[in-house]
Amino acid sequence: MSLRPAIEATLARIHDPCSVAAGRPLSLPDMGLVRGWSYAAGTLHLHLAVTFAGCTMAPHFAQAAREALLAIPAIAHVHVTIDTDFAWTPDLIRHPAPLMTGIPQAWRSTPRKVITHPSPRT
Repeated sequence: MSLRPAIEATLARIHDPCSVAAGRPLSLPDMGLVRGWSYAAGTLHLHLAVTFAGCTMAPHFAQAAREALLAIPAIAHVHVTIDTDFAWTPDLIRHPAPLMTGIPQAWRSTPRKVITHPSPRT
C-alpha cells in the first residue's frame, strides 16, 4: 500500500468523538476536520480543524490519529496542528450522517417526567 492510501485509510478509522456521542459516528475526514497533511523524511505533519474553537475533544482525537498513523511503517514522527481559527461549517461533512441508531437514541422513546420546583419566595 502506498503512503497516501495508507494515511487516508488510517484517518478514516478515527472518529469525531462528538459524532459518536450523538449516535452518528463519522470519521475525521468525513466530518471535514482533516485540513491537509504533508510528509517528508519519515515525518508526517497533519493539519486538523475543530467544529468550534472551544472543542475540548481535539487533543483526544489528535492523539488517536497520531498513534494510528505511527503504525504505518514509513512514518516515524507525527506532528499534529489543530487550527482553531478555521471556520468549520456542517456543509464540510463529506457524507450525510446516518440516522441515529442504537443506544444513543434510547432517550427518545423513554417517557420523561417533567419535575417543576416552586420558585423561591422573595
